[in-house]
Amino acid sequence: MSNQIKKLIATILGFQMLIIVPVIAESVVGLGSDEISQQNSALLIDSQHNSEPPERMVASFYGGRFHGRKTASGERYDKNALTCAHRSLPFDTILIVTNPKNGKSVTVRVNDRGPFTRGRDVDLSYAAAKEIDMIQAGVLPVDVVVLEPNPEAPSEITLEDTSSDSSITIR
Repeated sequence: MSNQIKKLIATILGFQMLIIVPVIAESVVGLGSDEISQQNSALLIDSQHNSEPPERMVASFYGGRFHGRKTASGERYDKNALTCAHRSLPFDTILIVTNPKNGKSVTVRVNDRGPFTRGRDVDLSYAAAKEIDMIQAGVLPVDVVVLEPNPEAPSEITLEDTSSDSSITIR
């Protein structure tokens, strides 16, 4: 291929970039607000948790037969709430649980004691397990970040997902 043809191709590609890039930039202008919201949420979570790396734990989840029964904290177990059981963490401690196989995370609150099966460290509610796609596996190694309980924190936090217009209230 001659140099003139190479220059012509490079010039054509350059002009295409001048036309295409502004069109793409204009079409993604509205996406920034969701990203900013997610970044702000991440900053809030990052400012609350300790600087320890995630701890590897083995997670399972509560079956539906426990729905409505009292937990160790006195609350009724709600399979649709984002809660969990842990043997020793204080009630109302917040955990960020990540499935390392798919990178999906869920934020849960400790409101019960358990699990009492050897080799398991945390029992997630059905809803929490579903969020990280572990229902089929049943038992799964997960990465857990423990957020220190804050006695001055509000007793209720609402997390809003702007992409699906839904919100979750953690009490």
